[in-house]
Amino acid sequence: MNKHIKIIVLGLIILASCDSKKMESTDQPDAAAAQEIKLTAEQKQNAGINLGEIVQHEMGEEVKCAGLIDVPPVSIASVSLPIAGYVKSTFELLPGKKVSKGQVLATINSLDYIQMQQEYLQALSALGLSNVEKSRQQVLSNEEVGSKKKFQQAEADQVNLQTQVKSLSLKLEMIGCDLRALAKGNMNAVLAVKSPIDGYIEEQYLAIGKYVTPADILVKIVGTLDKHVEVKVFEKDLSKLKLGQTILVESEGLRVKAKIFLIGQQVNLETRTTSVHGHFEKTAEEKLFTVGQFVSAKITVGSKSMSAVPQAALARVGKAGFIYIESPAGTMKQIPVEILSSTKDLVGIKPLVNLPEGKLVISGASALEAIFAKD
Repeated sequence: MNKHIKIIVLGLIILASCDSKKMESTDQPDAAAAQEIKLTAEQKQNAGINLGEIVQHEMGEEVKCAGLIDVPPVSIASVSLPIAGYVKSTFELLPGKKVSKGQVLATINSLDYIQMQQEYLQALSALGLSNVEKSRQQVLSNEEVGSKKKFQQAEADQVNLQTQVKSLSLKLEMIGCDLRALAKGNMNAVLAVKSPIDGYIEEQYLAIGKYVTPADILVKIVGTLDKHVEVKVFEKDLSKLKLGQTILVESEGLRVKAKIFLIGQQVNLETRTTSVHGHFEKTAEEKLFTVGQFVSAKITVGSKSMSAVPQAALARVGKAGFIYIESPAGTMKQIPVEILSSTKDLVGIKPLVNLPEGKLVISGASALEAIFAKD
């Protein structure tokens, strides 16, 4: 009995497996089977079909890749304040808003800032008194009236106070305090948060009344200095790359050229790619792109002989396409191809199925693609 049950279960598993494979095969296009139709003479004429041959042509070899628009670290700023306080005011810092270097982004009320100014003024005053005391003790010591020990103590006190004043002045300068105004007694409770670079607001984390600490990022700014292309190239293509090679960059209908100026020297172990950086050939074209924008790219790495067809012989579909062969029987066969290279007149291709006998359709491919799409 158990033997029969095992046989039945095994049969069901095999049946389910076959059904699953059948479903998978119907979900995926069958690249091996070229579609074909037969056209009338009138349809051929209306489609503007002319026949010719696939030729071997020396064409530029291209490495296809993708990436984004980037800027170097010098053009990225995370703005914070090295002292704690409360946000007093802020401005319209919406993402994408342009800001200039030195522009005030927010103001901060800080009790710690007041305390630091007080300590600085007290240390400055004490230093002035210490200078006088040291001079007095030096005179007494020279005249052998005063104790040398007192002179040495006065000298040590002066050095300690000088160190304290210097330390506080550096801290105050770091947070933007005007030491000349402070030395005249002009204390201030408010600090200004300023932009360190020219650029655009990426993110902001400000709110009136919010308590902020030195660890908090208040605003993120992305600059526009040295905007460039960063693409990821697979390790198998790295040996073909050289500095100065042309990168054809495409994104959102834009097509511009860049030149390789930096090739990464380490392969990412997860993606098996390396970063390649390129400067735009025309600096003005940097403004057409946004930092972080996705781009597709082709790097011209040399030339080689490949199968080529006229541009009018290719029906582009995405990044690949179809060519069409008229068989000796007069039927049109649709052949999927990979695009290897492209010029103004020719397209380098790699057929994804075996080419049948017949003549190449050298014009009217787009019309044929529409006919095949209907069928």
